[in-house]
Amino acid sequence: MAKHTKSHVDLTIMLVSHDAFRRDLRRLEKAAANRGHGDDPLARKRVATGWQIFKSQLHIHHEGEDRDLWPRMVKGLAHRPATLATLRELEAEHERLDPLLARVDAVLADPLTPADRVEEAVAGLATCLESHLEHEEADGLPYIQEALTAQEWKAFTAVQRESLGLTGAAELFPWLLDEASEENLQRVRSFMPAPMRMAMKTLWGPAYQARGTWTG
Repeated sequence: MAKHTKSHVDLTIMLVSHDAFRRDLRRLEKAAANRGHGDDPLARKRVATGWQIFKSQLHIHHEGEDRDLWPRMVKGLAHRPATLATLRELEAEHERLDPLLARVDAVLADPLTPADRVEEAVAGLATCLESHLEHEEADGLPYIQEALTAQEWKAFTAVQRESLGLTGAAELFPWLLDEASEENLQRVRSFMPAPMRMAMKTLWGPAYQARGTWTG
């Protein structure tokens, strides 16, 4: 890993997103374990809502990497063939997640699916995604600073903000901060400009809570 005294790369949103994915995997595992304990339409609706938000955020996260981040990094890491191979592995891991997501989709959509099949599908997804996140954090993200100049990183984040837009931000930030640790709360809030913090407090947060996710 390259050594630097000061980084021009701020990975706050990316790393807090990883924590949020892990949080939702735990919620999904809990929902799967409770699948056979009665038929509660409200509980099913909350799980379905949480699952849809999780899938949407994972798609946005991985699309930003595949479409924009990895290609930018490739240009700056031509002298590191092993790291380039890692980037290809990370992209391939994204593709391996697709059928696992589809499988969970299918078992959750059918209320007659036996609980053990639901738990099996969820466990397969959780194992693959946890492994991918760890791989990315250990062998991919540490090279962003080396691969991208400050100007290139700024350009990447600008593209991501534009792609997200206000509608996307209105879902992303409440999702990130849902039951977040105090450390992650402070990290994300320090990243947000004052108008965004106000929108989060008065509009985005209440709207997210009103949707009702997972166990409420």
